[in-house]
Amino acid sequence: MLEIKLLDLDDEAAVDAYTDVRMAVDPRSNRAWAVASLWEPNPDFAEVVRLVALEDGAGVGITSVGLLDGVNAELAVGTVTVHPEHLRRGIGTALLDALLPQLHARGATRFEGWGVIRGSAGEQWALARGFRIAAARVLQRLTIAEPPDVPVPAGYRVEQWIGAAPEHLLASVATTRQSVHDAPATTSELQEPEWTPESVRADEAEAREAGAEQRVVVAVEEATGLVVALTDVPVHAGDTTDTFWGTTVVVPAHRGRGLALAVKARMVRWLRADRPELERVDTGTDAANTHMIRVNEQLGFVVNREVSVVSRSC
Repeated sequence: MLEIKLLDLDDEAAVDAYTDVRMAVDPRSNRAWAVASLWEPNPDFAEVVRLVALEDGAGVGITSVGLLDGVNAELAVGTVTVHPEHLRRGIGTALLDALLPQLHARGATRFEGWGVIRGSAGEQWALARGFRIAAARVLQRLTIAEPPDVPVPAGYRVEQWIGAAPEHLLASVATTRQSVHDAPATTSELQEPEWTPESVRADEAEAREAGAEQRVVVAVEEATGLVVALTDVPVHAGDTTDTFWGTTVVVPAHRGRGLALAVKARMVRWLRADRPELERVDTGTDAANTHMIRVNEQLGFVVNREVSVVSRSC
């Protein structure tokens, strides 16, 4: 008989069942890492709702859905995953039916899945259950090696830091982050926050509280001393061999000059020198942002998969 319940991290049997499903879906997963990641705080989410579906004590399906806050307080983002040996038995639908009331009770009005492989059976399942395709993303992976020699464009210099932005650059860091609103994008419900010096400091504090080592590389215009391009990689404690790229953004007036490539190349060199244990870094880019996809390709990123963002009401 199928049993679906909220995951209790103090329930070792349920945690084992949950991680069994994760490992079945991703053979590269390591059990110790998978368990540790359940306890690791994530500054991106106000709360994570995890359900586990059990049959005779064995894990057959799971959900991991994060509730956002701020301007996205009514949006939940995550996955519904069924063990590969138990597909097409209605387990995914049962998990979704159990999940939606949990999200609604926590104030979410919309649920999005961001990693549904385009054209897959999972995408068809989602469409049949009330989701619509809201956006498309390209997921790319870099095997970390010496990046190509990328000169910094004339009239700019590159700076880097871990954690808090230097006070004299803070205002222009906020202005540059605000430029993400102008990046090419499709129609996900996700809204970018309004970036101010105060919200930058709040974001930095959240990363520190979560134990993330937030590495930032910026391009500074020599004539004005202002940050005009920025990229970041938040390295979490559990990121032993793999990590995820954060944000890359260039102020509109300075686009098309090679600044994104320059700051991202510096970041790769920095990671390679300081964190030699890291082997891979993944990034996701809206399919409409063809320029950033090409920048990543110049650094050696290859397309890992193309995914749809699917969206429905809770």
